[in-house]
Amino acid sequence: MTAVRTIHPLDELTSSEHSEIVKLIYKTFGQDIWFKAVQRIEPPKSQLAPILDALSDGKDVQNVMSKGPSRRAEVIFTNKKTAHIHTCVIDIRSLRVEKHEEIMSNHKPPLDVFMLISLEEKILSHPATFEALEQLGLPKDTPICADPWIYGSDEFGNEPAYFSFLMHMRPPGAKGDKDAFHYSYPLPFVPVWDVLQDTVARVDWVYTGDDADGMKHTWKEEYNAGLFQPYEYMPHLQQDYKCRPDLKPLQVIQPEGASFKINGREIFWQKWSMRISWNVREGLVLHDIRYEKRPVFYRLSVSEMTVPYGDPRPPLHRKQAFDLGDAGAGVTANSLHLGCDCLGEVHYFDGAIALPDGSQLIQKNVVCCHEQDMGIGMKHTNYRTENSFITRDRQLVLQTIITVANYEYIFIWYFDQAGAIHFETRATGVLSVAAIDQGKVSPYGNVVAPGVLATNHQHIFCLRIHPRIDGDGNTAIYEESVRMPFGTREEKDLNPKGTGFIVQKNMIDKEGFFDLNPLANRTFKIINTKKVNAVSQKPHGYKLHMPTTQLLLAHPDSVAAHRAPFAQHHIWITRHTDNDEDLYAAGKWTNQSRGKAGGLGDLVSREQSTEDQDIVMWACFGLTHNPRVEDFPIMPCESLMVSLKPADFFTRNPAMDVPTSNQATNASKLHHSEHSQFSCCKD
Repeated sequence: MTAVRTIHPLDELTSSEHSEIVKLIYKTFGQDIWFKAVQRIEPPKSQLAPILDALSDGKDVQNVMSKGPSRRAEVIFTNKKTAHIHTCVIDIRSLRVEKHEEIMSNHKPPLDVFMLISLEEKILSHPATFEALEQLGLPKDTPICADPWIYGSDEFGNEPAYFSFLMHMRPPGAKGDKDAFHYSYPLPFVPVWDVLQDTVARVDWVYTGDDADGMKHTWKEEYNAGLFQPYEYMPHLQQDYKCRPDLKPLQVIQPEGASFKINGREIFWQKWSMRISWNVREGLVLHDIRYEKRPVFYRLSVSEMTVPYGDPRPPLHRKQAFDLGDAGAGVTANSLHLGCDCLGEVHYFDGAIALPDGSQLIQKNVVCCHEQDMGIGMKHTNYRTENSFITRDRQLVLQTIITVANYEYIFIWYFDQAGAIHFETRATGVLSVAAIDQGKVSPYGNVVAPGVLATNHQHIFCLRIHPRIDGDGNTAIYEESVRMPFGTREEKDLNPKGTGFIVQKNMIDKEGFFDLNPLANRTFKIINTKKVNAVSQKPHGYKLHMPTTQLLLAHPDSVAAHRAPFAQHHIWITRHTDNDEDLYAAGKWTNQSRGKAGGLGDLVSREQSTEDQDIVMWACFGLTHNPRVEDFPIMPCESLMVSLKPADFFTRNPAMDVPTSNQATNASKLHHSEHSQFSCCKD
């Protein structure tokens, strides 16, 4: 008899569930539908957490699951005739629409690649595009391409559903090769597409002058398509390409296999356990993270990122992407390739999204799981005996990569053997560029190729950290390292030489926002006041380590700032609710948002108590990217790291049982054989 697979409450929709839901939507709402998402809804924490605890305790799976919450799904679709968004909640077991809401025209749906490909074809054949080419003195049949760009917002009032397109010429001599690099051939016009009217609403022209030209369109006299040069990156397109001959292979070999174990979507590694899931908006989500079965974090995800650009001249002043809200990390995820994106012994997880017609697309290999050696984990040498204690820093890696038109973002979660979790984001890909007149420079960016201006911009990320530090009911605090006073006689009695400093603790008792302060070493912690460390007599906790990066540069009164309140402060603390809109730092609907509703600004306005509560910490950090010539044509990775480290959670370093490093296991080789075979690592 074949065993029936038990469905975990966090498992994504099965293909049959997906299919039945789509049939229900068509039957209920007709055929004029463009699907944006068909996905499982996470059960309320009050229902899910007891199930997770029971499973962690080894209770009977079938018995636990039989008492679980009913499975529900969210469907997001647009009506092709009105362009309005519709959302539905579906009870999967009964195949019943529990809730339906039509989101009116003040909100716009997220984009999808299928829509953009369709619109690009229309843009390239539209008379308005041919007319713009003629104004530039270019033939109508000039090979061109159109990069889709979210329209953005520059007014607080409502506007139609628009898309912008950044135009480029195809490189001469590319002979139709679609991998040819078009970003070194920018065209100074931006068609604006009206989604509902299905036509070009207007063509905006880009300012191509320098600071002295101000708001004067100089392209009419100065545009010179002959200025551009090829900047190919694909080896087969580079002229006289020669691969470096002196780079030897470096292989990651694990002769006994990987140290992790996989059970469906659950991962076990070095005392860690966790479950992953996948959705259209956030992509990779981590759930029920435990160390030696002790709950640490309930849910970790990338909530949002915004990419505002610094050129104030229309129409480029509207360039502000919300790559998760506007597009979705799930929709834009890469299929990762063995030996390229991830090395060593790799396990891949698939994802799934809905195509416009509702059919399910299985996304192969969107998450890779493997191990990395990150160098020395810890070391001490007894100078009296010269004996060393040394371990390697082995880490578990969960990685996903998204491509949002020109840019790539690599999102990596690391788990180490000392109880810490690290999140790294790497930005790479191609700079978003505009045309600039020959011989001119601009304060709004850097000339990276002849006639090509790469605009100054920011990438500001927001992590959503939902803790469960040794159980429910957590509190956020921040600590500052401050010098002791050294003025009065009493103060000098306590600090006689003026060298003392102490740590001041500040309880965060209600929802709000905070900023890092490197001058005070301001550090944020999440603690469980009900669990006290036997050694330090302090509450069990985890500490957030993150770089003090620049926040949003757009003026606080600007539409851009109102659309991204999360990007104006480093840390936000809120109370958890099971409303799915509370998952998103900039609100649920970011496409052409006006900053009037949703997101962290609204959440903290509740000012609810956060002491010994079910809290969420939001960590915001970013890159202010003022481009270099060396960032073109493909940008080397720019990296940022955030860490969550145990702080009085254990009674000693939990990695003391990690095997010491030794040559017998590592099998390293000397580069020159005539050198001594001495090894500092004792077998």
